[in-house]
Amino acid sequence: MKHRKGMTETQEKLKSLFHPGAGRIPPHLTGRKQEQDFFHDCVARLLDRTSPDQDMIIYGPRGNGKTAMLRYLQKETLEKTGKRLDIAWVTPRKLKTVDELARAISGKDRKILEKVKSLGLSASIGIASLNAELDISRAAAVTEDLLQEKSRKTPLVLIMDEAHNLTPDMAGILLDASQNVRGEGCPFFLVMAGTPNLETTLQRSSATFWDKSNVFPLGRLSVEDARQALTIPLNSCQVACAQEVAEEIALRAYSYPYFIQIWGDCIASQLVAAGSRELTMDIVLEAEHTAIAKCTTVYRQRYNELNKIGLIALATDIAIAFDEFSDQYMPVQELEKLVRLSFQQQGLPVTHEAVQGDLQKLSHIGYIWEIAVSSEVEGEDPMLCYEPGIPSLMRFVRRQAPP
Repeated sequence: MKHRKGMTETQEKLKSLFHPGAGRIPPHLTGRKQEQDFFHDCVARLLDRTSPDQDMIIYGPRGNGKTAMLRYLQKETLEKTGKRLDIAWVTPRKLKTVDELARAISGKDRKILEKVKSLGLSASIGIASLNAELDISRAAAVTEDLLQEKSRKTPLVLIMDEAHNLTPDMAGILLDASQNVRGEGCPFFLVMAGTPNLETTLQRSSATFWDKSNVFPLGRLSVEDARQALTIPLNSCQVACAQEVAEEIALRAYSYPYFIQIWGDCIASQLVAAGSRELTMDIVLEAEHTAIAKCTTVYRQRYNELNKIGLIALATDIAIAFDEFSDQYMPVQELEKLVRLSFQQQGLPVTHEAVQGDLQKLSHIGYIWEIAVSSEVEGEDPMLCYEPGIPSLMRFVRRQAPP
């Protein structure tokens, strides 16, 4: 292997170890154990030629690793199962017609592809514009028929990424088809992933049973998981990492998966430049300027989104309130009260629909995130709360506000 001048094989590996890019598989997938266990259990059932009991629905703000986790699971599964199982990966943007969905389901199966051609599915039955009852009925029948035929020949996993961009009609068609196909005992497994807006899309679909699926909200990592996402890859390159230093980086990255990759990449570059095999606070401080600059790009993008939808004033009020809560969680009722007060101060009409609508928009962007906080009292139900999607983003928003 040819290496860049003056660089060893380990340094080459270190230089490209972390992947701060959209949907890239991280060098070590940490956390998300429940999600991975459920996916693996469903794949095991498919290999036994039986159907999983539930679909899998994953939603969470951008940058929390939904696509990266599914890419990892897809790669890992195909490596282990070979031709015993098929995985079709699709996104709504690549599916403008039912014909395109049918082709994605068919994969390389020539017989099913010929059947798709013979159906003569026209572009008029568009996924983006399913309106007529006849179109919806025909799309549902075709989708269900092809899923049955395909999965009976080879167990099939259909991963629909960016599923929040589906029309409610198409989301309903896929969920109904999955329920019916699995009800027939066919080895088929549907996975849908998207931003928090996916909940809204599914609520509007005809499939009122969608919440009976196994639903996984994906938020930030724990500090320990964030630490491991950094140290395990570095250890594989013979870099020693003191636990307290790694935890400091996890805290500076706010356990946000995308920021962990940014910090990891900047630190790896600094280690190579220094010719060091030990992660020290001096290395962290040297990498800090570049890491913060890259994270700030994300802040600017989110700030511009908030500005575009007219929520800067509300986002600023929420940032100030969370600062008083020391960036911890806030009960749902407290945050709703704060939104109503912010509306009044801005001279806006205060309605339940408006309050919930703005909270949904803020969740969709990833500015806030709903969590369930366990009660300290034994036997008492958890309390629904909101936490900052990225605490440092709230600080950025607050700093832009006039005195």
